[in-house]
Amino acid sequence: MDTIAAVATASGPAALGVLRLSGPDARAAALRFLRLGAGRELSPREACFARAFWKQEELDQVVAVYYPGPRSATGEDLVEITAHGSPFVLRRLLEAALASGCRGAQPGEFTQRAYLNGRLDLSQAEAVASLIRARTEAAHRAAVAQLEGGLSRAVDALKAPILDLLVRVEAALDHPEEDIPAIAPELAASQLGAARRAVSELALTHERGRWLSEGARICLVGRPNAGKSSLLNALLGVDRAIVCDAPGTTRDTLEEPATAAGLPAVFVDTAGLRARAAGQAEDLGMARARKALDAADLVVLVVDGSRAPEQEDARVHEEIRARARERGRPLLCALNKSDLGLVASADDGVAVSAATRQGLDELAAQMRRRLEKEGPAPSVVVSSARQRRALERAAGELARAEEAVAGLPRTWEDRAACHLRQALAALGEICGEVASDEVLREVFSRFCVGK
Repeated sequence: MDTIAAVATASGPAALGVLRLSGPDARAAALRFLRLGAGRELSPREACFARAFWKQEELDQVVAVYYPGPRSATGEDLVEITAHGSPFVLRRLLEAALASGCRGAQPGEFTQRAYLNGRLDLSQAEAVASLIRARTEAAHRAAVAQLEGGLSRAVDALKAPILDLLVRVEAALDHPEEDIPAIAPELAASQLGAARRAVSELALTHERGRWLSEGARICLVGRPNAGKSSLLNALLGVDRAIVCDAPGTTRDTLEEPATAAGLPAVFVDTAGLRARAAGQAEDLGMARARKALDAADLVVLVVDGSRAPEQEDARVHEEIRARARERGRPLLCALNKSDLGLVASADDGVAVSAATRQGLDELAAQMRRRLEKEGPAPSVVVSSARQRRALERAAGELARAEEAVAGLPRTWEDRAACHLRQALAALGEICGEVASDEVLREVFSRFCVGK
Protein backbone atom coordinates (compact mmCIF):
# COMPACT_ATOMS: atom_id res chain seq x y z
CA MET A 1 0.00 0.00 0.00
CA ASP A 2 1.03 3.59 -0.55
CA THR A 3 2.32 5.67 2.32
CA ILE A 4 -0.07 8.60 2.72
CA ALA A 5 0.33 12.01 4.34
CA ALA A 6 -2.02 14.83 5.31
CA VAL A 7 -2.41 17.68 7.76
CA ALA A 8 -4.70 16.37 10.50
CA THR A 9 -5.62 19.66 12.16
CA ALA A 10 -8.06 22.35 11.06
CA SER A 11 -6.97 24.99 8.58
CA GLY A 12 -6.02 28.45 9.81
CA PRO A 13 -3.45 29.73 12.30
CA ALA A 14 -3.22 27.85 15.60
CA ALA A 15 -0.76 27.19 18.39
CA LEU A 16 -0.04 23.69 17.08
CA GLY A 17 -0.65 21.68 13.93
CA VAL A 18 -0.20 17.98 13.16
CA LEU A 19 1.03 16.19 10.05
CA ARG A 20 0.25 12.46 9.81
CA LEU A 21 2.05 9.84 7.73
CA SER A 22 0.73 6.28 7.50
CA GLY A 23 1.95 3.28 5.54
CA PRO A 24 4.92 0.95 5.20
CA ASP A 25 7.35 3.79 4.44
CA ALA A 26 6.05 6.27 7.05
CA ARG A 27 9.10 6.23 9.34
CA ALA A 28 11.66 6.33 6.51
CA ALA A 29 9.79 9.12 4.73
CA ALA A 30 9.64 11.22 7.89
CA LEU A 31 13.38 10.82 8.45
CA ARG A 32 14.06 12.17 4.96
CA PHE A 33 12.97 15.66 6.01
CA LEU A 34 13.52 15.49 9.79
CA ARG A 35 16.88 15.81 11.52
CA LEU A 36 17.13 14.39 15.01
CA GLY A 37 19.66 15.31 17.63
CA ALA A 38 22.99 13.49 17.82
CA GLY A 39 22.52 9.89 18.94
CA ARG A 40 18.72 10.16 18.82
CA GLU A 41 16.41 7.74 17.03
CA LEU A 42 12.76 7.81 16.09
CA SER A 43 11.91 5.09 18.60
CA PRO A 44 8.46 3.54 18.92
CA ARG A 45 5.99 5.56 21.01
CA GLU A 46 8.56 8.07 22.25
CA ALA A 47 8.20 11.79 21.60
CA CYS A 48 11.31 12.94 19.80
CA PHE A 49 12.47 16.53 19.25
CA ALA A 50 13.56 17.20 15.67
CA ARG A 51 14.13 19.95 13.14
CA ALA A 52 12.06 19.85 9.98
CA PHE A 53 13.59 20.90 6.67
CA TRP A 54 12.12 21.97 3.36
CA LYS A 55 14.77 21.33 0.73
CA GLN A 56 17.91 22.46 2.58
CA GLU A 57 16.24 25.19 4.63
CA GLU A 58 15.19 24.66 8.24
CA LEU A 59 11.42 25.01 8.48
CA ASP A 60 10.44 24.46 12.13
CA GLN A 61 11.23 22.72 15.39
CA VAL A 62 8.84 19.80 15.81
CA VAL A 63 7.98 16.80 17.97
CA ALA A 64 7.63 13.47 16.14
CA VAL A 65 6.12 10.22 17.45
CA TYR A 66 6.43 6.90 15.63
CA TYR A 67 3.73 4.23 16.15
CA PRO A 68 4.70 0.91 14.51
CA GLY A 69 1.87 -1.19 13.10
CA PRO A 70 -0.27 -3.04 13.81
CA ARG A 71 -0.61 -1.31 17.20
CA SER A 72 -1.39 2.10 15.80
CA ALA A 73 -4.48 4.11 14.99
CA THR A 74 -4.44 2.93 11.38
CA GLY A 75 -3.08 -0.57 11.98
CA GLU A 76 0.07 0.22 10.01
CA ASP A 77 3.23 2.28 10.63
CA LEU A 78 2.17 5.79 11.61
CA VAL A 79 4.15 8.96 12.30
CA GLU A 80 2.59 12.09 13.77
CA ILE A 81 4.59 15.31 13.61
CA THR A 82 3.48 18.23 15.77
CA ALA A 83 4.68 21.63 14.59
CA HIS A 84 3.68 25.23 15.16
CA GLY A 85 0.24 25.82 13.68
CA SER A 86 1.27 28.20 10.90
CA PRO A 87 -0.61 27.34 7.67
CA PHE A 88 2.63 28.06 5.77
CA VAL A 89 4.66 25.68 7.95
CA LEU A 90 2.09 22.91 7.70
CA ARG A 91 1.79 23.32 3.95
CA ARG A 92 5.58 23.08 3.59
CA LEU A 93 5.70 20.02 5.90
CA LEU A 94 3.13 18.29 3.71
CA GLU A 95 5.11 19.19 0.59
CA ALA A 96 8.22 17.76 2.24
CA ALA A 97 6.39 14.52 3.00
CA LEU A 98 5.13 14.26 -0.57
CA ALA A 99 8.65 14.92 -1.89
CA SER A 100 9.86 12.11 0.37
CA GLY A 101 7.67 9.51 -1.33
CA CYS A 102 4.27 9.91 0.31
CA ARG A 103 0.97 10.33 -1.49
CA GLY A 104 -1.60 12.90 -0.41
CA ALA A 105 -4.36 11.21 1.61
CA GLN A 106 -7.95 11.11 0.41
CA PRO A 107 -10.83 12.21 2.70
CA GLY A 108 -11.16 9.73 5.55
CA GLU A 109 -8.34 7.52 4.28
CA PHE A 110 -6.62 7.19 7.66
CA THR A 111 -9.86 5.93 9.24
CA GLN A 112 -10.55 3.76 6.22
CA ARG A 113 -7.18 2.07 6.69
CA ALA A 114 -8.03 1.52 10.36
CA TYR A 115 -11.19 -0.27 9.20
CA LEU A 116 -9.41 -2.30 6.52
CA ASN A 117 -6.72 -3.32 9.04
CA GLY A 118 -9.27 -4.42 11.64
CA ARG A 119 -8.75 -1.62 14.13
CA LEU A 120 -12.38 -0.45 13.79
CA ASP A 121 -15.52 -1.91 12.30
CA LEU A 122 -17.51 0.19 9.85
CA SER A 123 -20.03 1.49 12.39
CA GLN A 124 -17.17 2.59 14.65
CA ALA A 125 -15.54 4.34 11.70
CA GLU A 126 -18.77 6.27 11.11
CA ALA A 127 -18.77 7.16 14.81
CA VAL A 128 -15.42 8.91 14.34
CA ALA A 129 -17.05 11.34 11.90
CA SER A 130 -20.01 11.80 14.26
CA LEU A 131 -17.67 12.52 17.16
CA ILE A 132 -15.85 15.19 15.15
CA ARG A 133 -19.16 16.86 14.23
CA ALA A 134 -20.72 16.62 17.71
CA ARG A 135 -21.99 20.03 18.85
CA THR A 136 -23.69 19.05 22.12
CA GLU A 137 -23.19 16.74 25.06
CA ALA A 138 -25.98 14.44 23.81
CA ALA A 139 -24.39 14.14 20.37
CA HIS A 140 -20.98 13.52 21.95
CA ARG A 141 -22.34 10.75 24.21
CA ALA A 142 -24.04 9.00 21.30
CA ALA A 143 -20.89 9.14 19.16
CA VAL A 144 -18.67 7.84 21.97
CA ALA A 145 -21.09 4.98 22.68
CA GLN A 146 -20.97 3.93 19.03
CA LEU A 147 -17.19 4.34 18.84
CA GLU A 148 -16.83 2.06 21.85
CA GLY A 149 -18.85 -0.62 20.05
CA GLY A 150 -22.37 0.00 21.36
CA LEU A 151 -24.04 -0.35 17.96
CA SER A 152 -21.82 -3.32 17.06
CA ARG A 153 -22.92 -5.16 20.20
CA ALA A 154 -26.56 -4.31 19.51
CA VAL A 155 -26.28 -5.71 15.98
CA ASP A 156 -24.58 -8.86 17.28
CA ALA A 157 -27.48 -9.31 19.72
CA LEU A 158 -29.93 -9.02 16.81
CA LYS A 159 -28.01 -11.55 14.74
CA ALA A 160 -27.73 -14.22 17.46
CA PRO A 161 -31.35 -15.54 17.42
CA ILE A 162 -31.53 -15.28 13.63
CA LEU A 163 -28.33 -17.29 13.24
CA ASP A 164 -29.53 -19.83 15.79
CA LEU A 165 -32.77 -20.36 13.87
CA LEU A 166 -30.92 -20.58 10.55
CA VAL A 167 -28.51 -23.22 11.92
CA ARG A 168 -31.40 -25.39 13.11
CA VAL A 169 -33.32 -24.99 9.84
CA GLU A 170 -30.30 -25.79 7.67
CA ALA A 171 -29.35 -28.75 9.84
CA ALA A 172 -32.79 -30.22 9.26
CA LEU A 173 -32.57 -29.49 5.53
CA ASP A 174 -29.02 -30.77 4.99
CA HIS A 175 -29.28 -33.93 7.12
CA PRO A 176 -32.79 -35.33 6.76
CA GLU A 177 -31.46 -38.80 7.60
CA GLU A 178 -30.37 -37.65 11.07
CA ASP A 179 -32.73 -37.66 14.00
CA ILE A 180 -32.92 -33.84 14.22
CA PRO A 181 -36.15 -32.55 15.78
CA ALA A 182 -38.25 -30.53 13.36
CA ILE A 183 -38.96 -26.90 14.21
CA ALA A 184 -42.65 -26.29 14.72
CA PRO A 185 -43.98 -23.58 12.37
CA GLU A 186 -45.62 -21.81 15.29
CA LEU A 187 -42.29 -21.58 17.14
CA ALA A 188 -40.47 -20.40 14.01
CA ALA A 189 -43.13 -17.74 13.38
CA SER A 190 -42.84 -16.53 16.96
CA GLN A 191 -39.04 -16.29 16.82
CA LEU A 192 -39.11 -14.57 13.43
CA GLY A 193 -41.65 -12.03 14.65
CA ALA A 194 -39.60 -11.23 17.75
CA ALA A 195 -36.44 -10.82 15.65
CA ARG A 196 -38.20 -8.60 13.11
CA ARG A 197 -39.62 -6.34 15.81
CA ALA A 198 -36.21 -5.96 17.47
CA VAL A 199 -34.57 -5.05 14.15
CA SER A 200 -37.34 -2.55 13.33
CA GLU A 201 -37.05 -0.93 16.75
CA LEU A 202 -33.35 -0.30 16.23
CA ALA A 203 -34.05 1.14 12.76
CA LEU A 204 -36.52 3.60 14.31
CA THR A 205 -33.73 5.14 16.39
CA HIS A 206 -32.29 6.64 13.19
CA GLU A 207 -34.49 9.70 13.54
CA ARG A 208 -32.91 10.54 16.88
CA GLY A 209 -29.47 9.61 15.54
CA ARG A 210 -29.97 12.00 12.63
CA TRP A 211 -30.95 14.78 15.03
CA LEU A 212 -27.82 14.20 17.06
CA SER A 213 -25.50 14.21 14.04
CA GLU A 214 -27.19 16.80 11.80
CA GLY A 215 -29.58 18.67 14.09
CA ALA A 216 -33.37 18.46 14.23
CA ARG A 217 -35.01 20.86 11.78
CA ILE A 218 -37.23 23.23 13.77
CA CYS A 219 -39.33 25.47 11.52
CA LEU A 220 -40.72 28.80 12.78
CA VAL A 221 -43.93 29.55 10.87
CA GLY A 222 -46.89 31.87 11.27
CA ARG A 223 -48.51 35.10 10.13
CA PRO A 224 -46.48 38.18 9.13
CA ASN A 225 -45.32 40.27 12.09
CA ALA A 226 -45.88 37.45 14.58
CA GLY A 227 -42.24 37.88 15.60
CA LYS A 228 -40.68 34.81 13.97
CA SER A 229 -37.41 36.53 13.07
CA SER A 230 -37.22 38.20 16.48
CA LEU A 231 -37.77 34.82 18.11
CA LEU A 232 -35.04 33.26 15.94
CA ASN A 233 -32.60 35.97 17.03
CA ALA A 234 -33.55 35.46 20.68
CA LEU A 235 -33.09 31.68 20.45
CA LEU A 236 -29.72 32.11 18.74
CA GLY A 237 -28.57 34.89 21.04
CA VAL A 238 -27.43 36.99 18.06
CA ASP A 239 -29.16 39.28 15.58
CA ARG A 240 -29.07 36.90 12.64
CA ALA A 241 -32.35 37.85 10.93
CA ILE A 242 -33.41 41.35 9.83
CA VAL A 243 -36.31 42.62 11.95
CA CYS A 244 -38.51 45.66 11.27
CA ASP A 245 -42.13 46.69 11.81
CA ALA A 246 -43.18 46.37 8.16
CA PRO A 247 -44.92 43.03 7.46
CA GLY A 248 -43.33 40.69 4.92
CA THR A 249 -39.71 41.57 5.77
CA THR A 250 -38.61 37.92 5.55
CA ARG A 251 -38.78 36.73 1.93
CA ASP A 252 -36.62 33.60 2.08
CA THR A 253 -35.91 30.80 4.53
CA LEU A 254 -33.00 31.38 6.90
CA GLU A 255 -31.33 28.37 8.55
CA GLU A 256 -29.03 28.50 11.57
CA PRO A 257 -27.59 25.67 13.72
CA ALA A 258 -28.19 25.94 17.45
CA THR A 259 -29.37 23.79 20.37
CA ALA A 260 -32.76 23.18 21.96
CA ALA A 261 -32.28 22.21 25.61
CA GLY A 262 -29.08 20.37 24.72
CA LEU A 263 -30.41 18.74 21.54
CA PRO A 264 -28.66 19.78 18.30
CA ALA A 265 -31.05 21.70 16.08
CA VAL A 266 -31.30 23.75 12.92
CA PHE A 267 -33.74 26.64 13.33
CA VAL A 268 -35.50 27.68 10.12
CA ASP A 269 -37.02 31.17 9.89
CA THR A 270 -39.68 31.58 7.21
CA ALA A 271 -41.75 34.20 5.43
CA GLY A 272 -45.11 35.01 7.01
CA LEU A 273 -48.16 33.24 5.58
CA ARG A 274 -51.30 35.13 4.57
CA ALA A 275 -54.13 34.87 2.04
CA ARG A 276 -52.72 37.16 -0.61
CA ALA A 277 -49.10 38.10 -1.21
CA ALA A 278 -48.13 41.72 -1.78
CA GLY A 279 -46.00 40.77 -4.77
CA GLN A 280 -44.15 38.00 -6.57
CA ALA A 281 -41.24 38.00 -4.13
CA GLU A 282 -43.51 37.49 -1.12
CA ASP A 283 -45.46 34.82 -3.00
CA LEU A 284 -42.21 32.90 -3.63
CA GLY A 285 -41.26 33.40 0.01
CA MET A 286 -44.54 31.87 1.20
CA ALA A 287 -44.04 28.89 -1.15
CA ARG A 288 -40.62 28.30 0.39
CA ALA A 289 -42.09 28.65 3.87
CA ARG A 290 -44.59 25.87 3.14
CA LYS A 291 -41.81 23.70 1.71
CA ALA A 292 -39.71 24.24 4.86
CA LEU A 293 -42.76 23.44 7.01
CA ASP A 294 -43.25 20.13 5.18
CA ALA A 295 -39.58 19.18 5.65
CA ALA A 296 -39.42 20.08 9.36
CA ASP A 297 -38.95 17.65 12.23
CA LEU A 298 -40.82 20.06 14.52
CA VAL A 299 -43.17 22.91 13.60
CA VAL A 300 -43.26 25.94 15.89
CA LEU A 301 -46.35 28.03 15.18
CA VAL A 302 -45.44 31.57 16.22
CA VAL A 303 -48.48 33.64 17.22
CA ASP A 304 -48.64 37.31 18.16
CA GLY A 305 -50.15 36.70 21.58
CA SER A 306 -50.56 40.43 22.32
CA ARG A 307 -53.57 40.91 20.00
CA ALA A 308 -56.92 39.21 19.51
CA PRO A 309 -56.97 36.61 16.72
CA GLU A 310 -58.57 37.60 13.43
CA GLN A 311 -60.31 35.43 10.85
CA GLU A 312 -57.18 35.41 8.69
CA ASP A 313 -55.13 34.19 11.69
CA ALA A 314 -57.46 31.25 12.23
CA ARG A 315 -57.29 30.24 8.54
CA VAL A 316 -53.48 30.35 8.38
CA HIS A 317 -53.03 28.64 11.74
CA GLU A 318 -55.38 25.81 10.72
CA GLU A 319 -53.44 25.35 7.45
CA ILE A 320 -50.18 25.06 9.41
CA ARG A 321 -51.65 22.57 11.88
CA ALA A 322 -53.19 20.51 9.08
CA ARG A 323 -49.91 20.27 7.15
CA ALA A 324 -48.08 19.20 10.32
CA ARG A 325 -50.74 16.53 11.04
CA GLU A 326 -50.62 15.18 7.48
CA ARG A 327 -46.88 14.60 7.75
CA GLY A 328 -46.97 13.29 11.31
CA ARG A 329 -44.85 16.16 12.61
CA PRO A 330 -45.17 17.45 16.18
CA LEU A 331 -46.31 21.06 16.56
CA LEU A 332 -45.73 23.57 19.33
CA CYS A 333 -47.34 27.00 19.62
CA ALA A 334 -45.20 29.95 20.76
CA LEU A 335 -47.36 32.81 22.07
CA ASN A 336 -44.93 35.62 21.36
CA LYS A 337 -44.87 39.22 22.69
CA SER A 338 -46.01 38.11 26.15
CA ASP A 339 -44.30 41.20 27.59
CA LEU A 340 -47.11 43.27 26.04
CA GLY A 341 -49.82 41.20 27.75
CA LEU A 342 -51.35 38.02 26.39
CA VAL A 343 -54.70 38.13 24.63
CA ALA A 344 -54.46 35.05 22.41
CA SER A 345 -54.30 31.53 23.86
CA ALA A 346 -53.64 27.96 22.73
CA ASP A 347 -53.82 24.60 24.49
CA ASP A 348 -50.34 23.71 23.25
CA GLY A 349 -48.94 27.21 23.69
CA VAL A 350 -45.88 28.49 25.54
CA ALA A 351 -45.82 32.19 26.48
CA VAL A 352 -42.57 33.79 25.31
CA SER A 353 -41.12 37.20 24.65
CA ALA A 354 -38.42 37.62 22.06
CA ALA A 355 -37.83 41.13 23.41
CA THR A 356 -37.26 40.21 27.07
CA ARG A 357 -36.27 36.52 26.52
CA GLN A 358 -39.00 35.48 28.94
CA GLY A 359 -40.07 31.85 28.48
CA LEU A 360 -37.26 30.88 26.06
CA ASP A 361 -35.90 28.11 28.32
CA GLU A 362 -39.36 26.61 28.67
CA LEU A 363 -39.91 26.85 24.92
CA ALA A 364 -36.61 25.04 24.23
CA ALA A 365 -37.50 22.35 26.79
CA GLN A 366 -40.91 21.86 25.14
CA MET A 367 -39.22 21.62 21.73
CA ARG A 368 -37.06 18.78 22.99
CA ARG A 369 -40.01 17.01 24.61
CA ARG A 370 -42.05 17.20 21.42
CA LEU A 371 -39.17 15.86 19.36
CA GLU A 372 -38.48 13.01 21.73
CA LYS A 373 -42.20 12.34 22.22
CA GLU A 374 -41.45 12.32 25.96
CA GLY A 375 -40.02 8.80 25.68
CA PRO A 376 -36.70 7.70 27.21
CA ALA A 377 -33.64 8.17 25.03
CA PRO A 378 -32.41 4.84 23.61
CA SER A 379 -28.98 3.72 24.79
CA VAL A 380 -27.90 3.01 21.20
CA VAL A 381 -28.97 4.95 18.12
CA VAL A 382 -28.49 4.42 14.40
CA SER A 383 -26.48 7.38 13.16
CA SER A 384 -26.54 7.05 9.37
CA ALA A 385 -29.03 6.42 6.59
CA ARG A 386 -26.81 3.55 5.43
CA GLN A 387 -27.26 1.76 8.74
CA ARG A 388 -31.01 2.40 8.71
CA ARG A 389 -31.36 1.01 5.17
CA ALA A 390 -29.49 -2.16 6.16
CA LEU A 391 -31.78 -2.67 9.16
CA GLU A 392 -34.88 -2.09 7.04
CA ARG A 393 -33.68 -4.66 4.51
CA ALA A 394 -33.07 -7.15 7.31
CA ALA A 395 -36.55 -6.53 8.74
CA GLY A 396 -38.04 -7.01 5.27
CA GLU A 397 -36.28 -10.35 4.82
CA LEU A 398 -37.51 -11.53 8.22
CA ALA A 399 -41.05 -10.48 7.28
CA ARG A 400 -40.80 -12.55 4.09
CA ALA A 401 -39.57 -15.50 6.13
CA GLU A 402 -42.66 -15.12 8.33
CA GLU A 403 -44.82 -15.12 5.22
CA ALA A 404 -43.18 -18.35 4.06
CA VAL A 405 -43.95 -20.02 7.40
CA ALA A 406 -47.56 -18.87 7.28
CA GLY A 407 -48.12 -19.69 3.61
CA LEU A 408 -46.16 -22.95 3.42
CA PRO A 409 -46.59 -24.59 6.83
CA ARG A 410 -45.22 -27.96 5.59
CA THR A 411 -42.39 -26.81 3.30
CA TRP A 412 -41.36 -23.44 4.67
CA GLU A 413 -37.81 -24.28 5.74
CA ASP A 414 -36.00 -23.87 2.42
CA ARG A 415 -37.53 -20.51 1.54
CA ALA A 416 -37.22 -19.17 5.08
CA ALA A 417 -33.56 -20.19 5.20
CA CYS A 418 -32.89 -18.06 2.11
CA HIS A 419 -34.50 -15.01 3.73
CA LEU A 420 -32.67 -15.62 7.01
CA ARG A 421 -29.34 -15.64 5.17
CA GLN A 422 -30.25 -12.37 3.44
CA ALA A 423 -31.25 -10.81 6.78
CA LEU A 424 -27.90 -11.78 8.30
CA ALA A 425 -26.06 -10.37 5.27
CA ALA A 426 -27.91 -7.05 5.62
CA LEU A 427 -27.06 -6.85 9.33
CA GLY A 428 -23.46 -7.72 8.52
CA GLU A 429 -23.22 -4.65 6.29
CA ILE A 430 -23.73 -2.35 9.29
CA CYS A 431 -20.40 -3.26 10.86
CA GLY A 432 -18.70 -3.87 7.53
CA GLU A 433 -18.43 -7.66 7.57
CA VAL A 434 -19.26 -7.34 3.88
CA ALA A 435 -18.87 -3.90 2.30
CA SER A 436 -18.65 -2.95 -1.35
CA ASP A 437 -16.42 -0.21 -2.70
CA GLU A 438 -19.56 1.90 -3.19
CA VAL A 439 -20.45 1.58 0.50
CA LEU A 440 -16.92 2.49 1.57
CA ARG A 441 -16.99 5.56 -0.67
CA GLU A 442 -20.31 6.59 0.85
CA VAL A 443 -18.96 6.30 4.38
CA PHE A 444 -15.50 7.82 4.04
CA SER A 445 -16.28 10.60 1.54
CA ARG A 446 -17.92 12.48 4.43
CA PHE A 447 -14.65 12.63 6.39
CA CYS A 448 -12.18 15.48 6.25
CA VAL A 449 -8.70 14.96 4.78
CA GLY A 450 -6.30 13.94 7.54
CA LYS A 451 -8.78 11.83 9.52
